[in-house]
Amino acid sequence: MVPFSGVDGIGVYAYQEDSDTLANLAAISDAGIPIIQIENEIVRDEKAFFIGTNNFDSGKAIGKLALKSRKEEINLALVYSEKNPGLMTEANLLELGLISTLGYRIANIQKEQTTLNPLDAEGLTYRLIRQDPAIDVIVLTDPNDTLVTVQAIVDMNLVGEIQVIGFGDDERIKEYINKGLVLGTIVRDPVLIGYSAVLALQDINTNGYTSAYVDTGISIITGNKSGE
Repeated sequence: MVPFSGVDGIGVYAYQEDSDTLANLAAISDAGIPIIQIENEIVRDEKAFFIGTNNFDSGKAIGKLALKSRKEEINLALVYSEKNPGLMTEANLLELGLISTLGYRIANIQKEQTTLNPLDAEGLTYRLIRQDPAIDVIVLTDPNDTLVTVQAIVDMNLVGEIQVIGFGDDERIKEYINKGLVLGTIVRDPVLIGYSAVLALQDINTNGYTSAYVDTGISIITGNKSGE
């Protein structure tokens, strides 16, 4: 309906880069309606704008947390999720940031993916540990996956042997960090993202244009303190 609505602009959080989504966004763009893409950039043209986090910076932040494992060689499982498609879209940037921080310390990166199923991470955690006991750091990119993975590690009595890097600022994740069950967590600012999206739409309506790319940044939470 959007191409025929006459609206001045639209904010979109696209979960999938499939043919239907791309066709719909193309129809909106062809109708002259500006598109603000939130967290997941799947269209690049003069009428599409992006607001969200930089995946390279996210990768560097994950690398800094992985160094806290104090292992000379790090065997890492990097778990993407359909629940957080923005990190999947430019996974290569995230991995470059991770490698640039860890350097020679990273022995192996095993890439995995969970679906929208909230319990998917549980089965994946069991499989990762049973298939490859050398994995000593699991990186999650979704808050729910973080909580489920930690619980699975607790149930398997592997706390301390398998380190976890989480995603999101859920209060239970913060508790796990303070208890030493999670090395730290990557946090983005959803309020700032939403605020910036509204400002961008207002900018387009008033001036006819806005910044093509707005990086809203990330934070790292470790223990009782956080850092940029």
